[in-house]
Amino acid sequence: MKECLLTIGIPTLNRSSMLKGLLDNIYSELEASGNVRNVQIVVVDGNSGDNTAEVVTQFENKLSLKYFKREKRKGIDKDILKCVELSDGEYCWLISDDDRITFGAISHLLRMLTEEKNLTGCFCNRIPYDLHMKKKVAEIRGWPGKIIKEDRIFIDKAEFFKYIGMDFGFISSQVVKRSTWQEIVDAEVFGDLSATYYLMAHIIARMMDRKFKWLYISKPLVKQRTGNDSFLKQDGIMARQLIEHNSFQIILDRHYDKGSEVRKEFFRKIVYRLPRVVANLKSQNINYRTQWKLLKLYCSKYNEYSLFWLNAVPLFFLPNVLFILTRKVYFKYWI
Repeated sequence: MKECLLTIGIPTLNRSSMLKGLLDNIYSELEASGNVRNVQIVVVDGNSGDNTAEVVTQFENKLSLKYFKREKRKGIDKDILKCVELSDGEYCWLISDDDRITFGAISHLLRMLTEEKNLTGCFCNRIPYDLHMKKKVAEIRGWPGKIIKEDRIFIDKAEFFKYIGMDFGFISSQVVKRSTWQEIVDAEVFGDLSATYYLMAHIIARMMDRKFKWLYISKPLVKQRTGNDSFLKQDGIMARQLIEHNSFQIILDRHYDKGSEVRKEFFRKIVYRLPRVVANLKSQNINYRTQWKLLKLYCSKYNEYSLFWLNAVPLFFLPNVLFILTRKVYFKYWI
């Protein structure tokens, strides 16, 4: 495909039904807006063992589509890198295979990319839904969309990290200028950062070490599917939490001193969200041995924050059944 304005990059692994739903979603949006041949789709298959390739084949004649399947798994970080590398678009919108885009999202993004000249990237607002994408659920505390109510241009890295911070880790909100991204990728050896699951956030931060212009888009362009984290199984909870709380620290070490205000604000936002994380995990009836490990992990990271002791720690001492009942009531009557 000749160079276009936008590529949608989709890393995927063994979720063919999810991928099909997203491709259907994208195709319907492109068809409605008349942009079917003006937007490229790149699917990077991390070595699926299901019928992902067959699903992609169904869309080859409908979309300007490029498909790449790995012969060996290399992880989500490198699959994201491959998405951008294979893109022919000036910009690449990275989208997780289980999320969806809102009505008019592509047209709106194309308009923003056309009107706002020389953007380095965009951060797109979202709407969170339940696992079945039928009901909206409450947004997490401190999500940028709860703070920033209109489109906004950022040109200062520290300010942008203050507002976005850990949310650079949400794949489907990220739109990056391919040329600038690739300059960073070509110039740096990432080493162990390629196994953090959040290499994307590091590259974006590196892009901001240069003169940059990043657009926050207040209109929700993404419908996020919650409750679908592949790590959140009984035997994977600690693995997922270690990734979440260690990886960001590794990345921040590359950008800010330990005593910096940006770093403190970054982790303060994590602390704000810990009560919801704990309540959610307890509502899934995780065993108390795992909870004890989680408490020790959190204490080692956030003991200097008073909000951690006031809002998160007490939840560990309440019985799981309270959270299980609350979850049932919430999903039945509150949403």
